[in-house]
Amino acid sequence: MDFQKSTIFNLPNSLTLFRLLLAIIFFIFLSYHYYALSLLSFLAASLTDWLDGYVARKKGLLTDFGRIADPFVDKIIVCGGFILLIKHGYENVPPWMVLVIVAREFFVSSIRSYSEARGIEFGATLWGKAKMFVQALTISLMLLFSAYLKHVGSIKNIIIVLLWLTVIITVVSGIKYMVKASPVLLER
Repeated sequence: MDFQKSTIFNLPNSLTLFRLLLAIIFFIFLSYHYYALSLLSFLAASLTDWLDGYVARKKGLLTDFGRIADPFVDKIIVCGGFILLIKHGYENVPPWMVLVIVAREFFVSSIRSYSEARGIEFGATLWGKAKMFVQALTISLMLLFSAYLKHVGSIKNIIIVLLWLTVIITVVSGIKYMVKASPVLLER
């Protein structure tokens, strides 16, 4: 079997699966308050998120598996990261913020599944990519703060502002996806 040309085992899909492993490692480190190691594993996962898409587009290795698995793994790492961070040291962050982020991820996944079941591709939009960037930046700064900067009070204010920005971009991108899918959603 030629693993490079295989639908599942090409380089971009292997990077996506590796990111899933990094997500598990990230969750384990975060659960035990190893914030520096959590940050490193999260940054490595974020790098593979960018790299798998870049390689897939550049080398013409786009697959249905990658199109589905990549955003799914993103949702696992982002939702899990926010949930664990709220549980471990960010109790002052309103839980509704995390619930909005998680709900949007499930909502957009449902729209994507519904659209693709009807034969309509439902790829990422610029708003979706911006959302992922802001979410990753926010989680990274929360981890950096927890690992090294707890004594710097202004960083906590920056994180709160970023959390608000994350929620706003998350909601707006969800609305944009809903509008994009509205022709399919309104079909009889």
